[in-house]
Amino acid sequence: MMTVVDAWRPDWVDAEGEEAGMALIESEMVHATAIIDPEAVLAPDVQVGPYAIIEGPVTIGPGCVVEAHACLSGPLTMGRNNIVGHGAVLGKSPQHRGYRDEPTGVRIGDDNVFREFVTVHRGTVQGTGVTVIGDHNLFMCSSHIGHDARVGDNCTIVNNALVAGHVTLHDACILSGNTAVQQRVRVGRLAMLGGMGASSKDIPPFVLQQGYNCVTGLNLVGLRRAGFTNQAINALRQAYRILYREGRPISAALERISQDFGEIPEVAEFIEFIRESKIGINPARSSERENYEVS
Repeated sequence: MMTVVDAWRPDWVDAEGEEAGMALIESEMVHATAIIDPEAVLAPDVQVGPYAIIEGPVTIGPGCVVEAHACLSGPLTMGRNNIVGHGAVLGKSPQHRGYRDEPTGVRIGDDNVFREFVTVHRGTVQGTGVTVIGDHNLFMCSSHIGHDARVGDNCTIVNNALVAGHVTLHDACILSGNTAVQQRVRVGRLAMLGGMGASSKDIPPFVLQQGYNCVTGLNLVGLRRAGFTNQAINALRQAYRILYREGRPISAALERISQDFGEIPEVAEFIEFIRESKIGINPARSSERENYEVS
């Protein structure tokens, strides 16, 4: 059966798939105690540590390091220069009652770091069939990415952060330590969920959320570090005020923001994200409104 993972071929594997994995088992780059499945395809310089397990159709690109006791299960495709830390488990079956051992998978880009005991689960046929991780992400110790999740680029997932199934993390967002994101939630670009926080609704781009379902302001530190102009930051401040402080219905607030600041790309992104929400967004801490559902 063809899967999304099977259909995607990294550029370092030729059309006939002649980069053979089995020959690499005798390489000095692979520890003698590692177990590598005959279906696995490893680039010649991949390092595999003691007691690591690579099972099933796993493709690992150049420059990757798989540390001791890690387990990679296919179908799984990994790009270049990824580091898989001690005891990390990537590609195991989803924690989903409807899963029946279908050949779903995981697709990982380049330059990601998966620290000790990170878990990433494969997709489901009820979802997209594949869990996708982009480039330059940092997954700290014991963080979890659930089935069918989508992770963009340059995200930071701090220790023990939990990402449920079907979640979408946009570029450069931050999930602080011991946070939890409920299934099907979207976290916008450069948004931050503070430590011990949780969200059951979408977190718009550029905002800071803390506690349970509570927006507390803009992620100003993140915006400045990302090089946002003063014009963009000031416009986002005004957009935040209109949306969260003036007590307008969501649709009216977004219309006002669009009229006043919609020509600024960052504000347009903010508006579009909220308009596309299917589960709503959370209120601000000092707001008296009980709901910020999209209308």
